[in-house]
Amino acid sequence: MNNNVDPYPLSYLTAEPAADGLHRLEMAVQRAGEGLTRWQAGCLEQVSGVSLAGAEITLLLLIGSGRRPKSIKELARATNRVDIPNIQYSLRKLASAGLTRKQGAGRSGVTYSLTDEGCHLAGKLNTLRERLLTQAIEGHSELAGRLRGAADVLEELVELYGAAAQQTEAPSKD
Repeated sequence: MNNNVDPYPLSYLTAEPAADGLHRLEMAVQRAGEGLTRWQAGCLEQVSGVSLAGAEITLLLLIGSGRRPKSIKELARATNRVDIPNIQYSLRKLASAGLTRKQGAGRSGVTYSLTDEGCHLAGKLNTLRERLLTQAIEGHSELAGRLRGAADVLEELVELYGAAAQQTEAPSKD
């Protein structure tokens, strides 16, 4: 894919190829995340007049997946987020839009599910997503395997970043 833009404008070369490769991957993940957010918003705009941020669209689709209610803990784990107050804010925004409902009470008994309107919107988003992505990857038969490999690498990085984050949270011995 050549779009005549330097894909590594902030890249730096180090004596350690692994560090350079990691930096390049981090920048690619950042750009992909921003692209995904814009794409989600564009898809939502095509199928609904509801205004949601990328994180809220992701929560909407996660809550709708598996056809069972989800707890905040499950949503946080699935998205690798620790900002529970922000997740709660997004859930309130989805509820205000009539897309989700909260069931149960107490710290461990609260779950979220989609309303009929939320199910309808999530279904429209998924249908549009499938149609657009199927068109985009037609003729790229090797892409499915590469995507699985990329997902595996990213999951490994989630683990590495989690371990590194714990080290930064540990008291310093200086």
